[in-house]
Amino acid sequence: MMDVECDGWEELVDIVAAPLISDKVVEPEFVESAKDAIRQFGGYMVLIDDIAIFHGSPEAGVHELALTLALLKRPVYISEKRITVAFLLAAVDNKSHRGLLEEMSLFMNDGESLEILRKGEDLDAIVNKFKEAEDLST
Repeated sequence: MMDVECDGWEELVDIVAAPLISDKVVEPEFVESAKDAIRQFGGYMVLIDDIAIFHGSPEAGVHELALTLALLKRPVYISEKRITVAFLLAAVDNKSHRGLLEEMSLFMNDGESLEILRKGEDLDAIVNKFKEAEDLST
């Protein structure tokens, strides 16, 4: 999703989760578990400047491994950590998502990928960079 507008991180979590709920990939309880984790632990889900990877408890209703992305028109904050890019990772257990995390790590460690992601102007370029990271991890 590009040019997302929201008033705060809770609304952002709802927005980035909406496709997964409508596709029945996750239950609404999963979204609440992600919000609960943020409330409890603060901004630890903001891994690097501007980029958050939200996640909740697999036991809260995840039916398949999935990842969504929202590129914000203007930033929101958790504590004092700024977010302009948000992912929501849904994992069915504590192991199945490790390959995806490896791909995301490769993606996030590539300066060009981060620049494309932060600019948020070219979804095809973002997808292509993820595919490159996927190819490197296999």
